[in-house]
Amino acid sequence: MKELRLGIAGLGVVAQGLLSIIQNNGQLIAQRTGTWLKVVRVASRTEKPEVDLLGASFSKSVDELWKDPDVDVIVELMGGVDTARDLIVNSLNKGKKVATANKAVIALHGDELINDETTGRLKFEASVAGAIPIIQMLQKALVANQFAQIVGIINGTCNYILTAMQEKSLSFDSALQKAQELGFAEADPSFDIDGIDAAHKLTILLSLAFGRPFDFEKIYVEGITSISEEDIRYAEELGYQIKHVGIIKNEGQLLEARVHPALIPKEQLLASVLNEQNAVHVKGDSSGDMLFSGPGAGSLPTASAVVSDLVAFATDDEKPIGETNIVESINESSYELVSMDRVCVPHYLRILTEDKPGIMAKITSILSEFDISIEAVIQKGSGISLSHVSVVILSNAVRESVMREAVANIENLSEVSQGIVDIRIENMSQKES
Repeated sequence: MKELRLGIAGLGVVAQGLLSIIQNNGQLIAQRTGTWLKVVRVASRTEKPEVDLLGASFSKSVDELWKDPDVDVIVELMGGVDTARDLIVNSLNKGKKVATANKAVIALHGDELINDETTGRLKFEASVAGAIPIIQMLQKALVANQFAQIVGIINGTCNYILTAMQEKSLSFDSALQKAQELGFAEADPSFDIDGIDAAHKLTILLSLAFGRPFDFEKIYVEGITSISEEDIRYAEELGYQIKHVGIIKNEGQLLEARVHPALIPKEQLLASVLNEQNAVHVKGDSSGDMLFSGPGAGSLPTASAVVSDLVAFATDDEKPIGETNIVESINESSYELVSMDRVCVPHYLRILTEDKPGIMAKITSILSEFDISIEAVIQKGSGISLSHVSVVILSNAVRESVMREAVANIENLSEVSQGIVDIRIENMSQKES
């Protein structure tokens, strides 16, 4: 029986989940893997006497973890960036192994943390999509594939809010409040609803799948604050669900990497992923289309992913195939990341306009000037006043820069009352043109 001695940084919900799993399932894990997980030391800014530390020593300094010769593996579950990055660097420099659930520190500092000297000693399965083993899938199970696209619902807060707006006819603000009451959203939810959390995760997936550097700043990011109950209703009428997605598309070595709301056809599995669940759709040239779905956050699901990394430390070869490929491919990647202006997809437009004769002709004339075809159109009362209507248009696939210019021209019409809502349409089952 191999013993793995752990030092845990942080004592929040994920750390408590890890302690619970070790306490309740430690014997089962040992029987299945031949590895006994022993918690030696826990460090946190706040002591929590009510939490069973399983006999571990407690300190308020995370430096005690990497300095402790009895600790084999540091489990970084603090969150944040700077202190977490320092702890990981110090631990790796000390020769220790590190498992982290911190997507921000990997997305922002991955190139620094993952190198030839640290190969195999830093794992971060829990940083993306909670209990879904998507990182292991990309590194190992699907290593034979070139990936055409990866599209994921990778933020449970956004997915819960959009589901509540869909199923309970709530406004965005009401759905957000409900998410906060249930613990799916933080008191300050901006990190989630502005798309930053999902973009951190997409940065990691992009690097692992295509050997790109961990370059968060190059990910295009939009949140969901502009989505209204009107948009949810109109999308459903047109055969779509609105989801907040992270998207990577590969077109002949040219990569798109973007996070934003999108209309997903209702018949596709990704559209049926509800509430706080996560899902990742992967299309490989050998494997075909696959959808991985499950809890994307939370105490036990995230801790479950942490345990998978801990067991991997005990059972992997000295230089696992997956980790070796990360370092080598980042140096050799031939993929180019294209700008958002070059992305070409269909669009959903909602235009609030005065109810006057000839306005539709003006709108269609502008779209025609930019060679944008209309695939569907509906017109409804706006709910604001009897003198206004909402015009909803689905376009053909059009380059982003062209659509932005067309939208700006429509917004300049005197009859248009507010900014135009522009949501992209994604269809995983067919190639956009």
